[in-house]
Amino acid sequence: MSKLVVEICEVTHIEPHPGADRLAIATVKGWRTCIKKDPDTGETAFNIGDKCIFFPPDAVLPAKLANTPDDAVPGRLGVRAYCAPVAPDGWRVKAARLRGYPSFGVIEHIRPELGDDANWAVGTDVAEHFGVTKWEPPVRETAGEAAREVSLFHRYTNMENVGNYPKAIPEGTEVVFTEKLHGTNSRVGLVLNTTEDGTPEWEFMGGSHNVARKEFDANGVRSEYWTPLTDNVRTLLTHVRDNYDAGEPIVSVIMFGEIFGSGVQDMTYGCAPGVKAYRAFDLAVNGRYVDFDAKAALFAKFGVEMVPVIYRGPFSLDVLREHTDGHTTMCVPAAAGKFKGREGVVATPVVEAPWRNGRMIVKSVSADYLARKGGTDSH
Repeated sequence: MSKLVVEICEVTHIEPHPGADRLAIATVKGWRTCIKKDPDTGETAFNIGDKCIFFPPDAVLPAKLANTPDDAVPGRLGVRAYCAPVAPDGWRVKAARLRGYPSFGVIEHIRPELGDDANWAVGTDVAEHFGVTKWEPPVRETAGEAAREVSLFHRYTNMENVGNYPKAIPEGTEVVFTEKLHGTNSRVGLVLNTTEDGTPEWEFMGGSHNVARKEFDANGVRSEYWTPLTDNVRTLLTHVRDNYDAGEPIVSVIMFGEIFGSGVQDMTYGCAPGVKAYRAFDLAVNGRYVDFDAKAALFAKFGVEMVPVIYRGPFSLDVLREHTDGHTTMCVPAAAGKFKGREGVVATPVVEAPWRNGRMIVKSVSADYLARKGGTDSH
């Protein structure tokens, strides 16, 4: 999961809004957000080099921040119309299209008269100062009983938003963009566990992003997070355990993917009522992720469907933004449902690389997805 980043930033670029003479586009880190512009003088609410406060998507603002000064609970920003309510009295920052242009997050001036510190330096974390928290999707309640956590059955890598870390992937790096699916994250694996008497024993496991799950609950109902563990997936995991050159003894092989379809989220990708499906997106051996071509070859060899590849080639922010929006590639638009777009894309180097004590990987989320009406979100 990405972390909350609410900090003092610098406006690095201002450009005209392509469809409105009273708006301009400000760039803050990797985010682009609409700001006011005087059509007569050309002056904009912010200028290049200005320090500002930036509240990114998924920041939860308290009412005293999101409201207008005239509300019953007076507020500062007046942005509730562009946010989603979060119980008990918070407002989740999302995204919007303003005169056709995607605008992410909320940009604000540093105002000492309201208690801000005029000396805040760029990079200062101000989330606590403003009482801002990170929105987290609710946990699905019908996903099976929790199992004992095993350290080798690790969770998926943390994936940061490129808006917060626009330089995470160097320009020109050969990358793959895959479509980010709106479902529920799944992990299945083959792990060298130990029995109660300390005997090493290989064990198949299944789970959601945060919780390992028992295969069956007390009523004999199988967890949906075990459904990706089909015969061909078991064979794939076993094959990798026995044949992959990891440079060391193998103790865990884990496949990560997305369960989607009827009853999972509001986007069903053409699945009929009562039908769920699965797409794999990553494979890890001993906690290290397998390069794209190698994992794609393994998935193809064992008949495991992958998430769609949207782009392969040199990385740039412009190319990433170009591929973030658009129709889903999972099905024809007519079968996609009310929202026919894509959630966004995930970018990784073709050859795995380290970054910030972890893995080089970023996501770019569509403004249309964030602004859609009637959406659901859960783990």
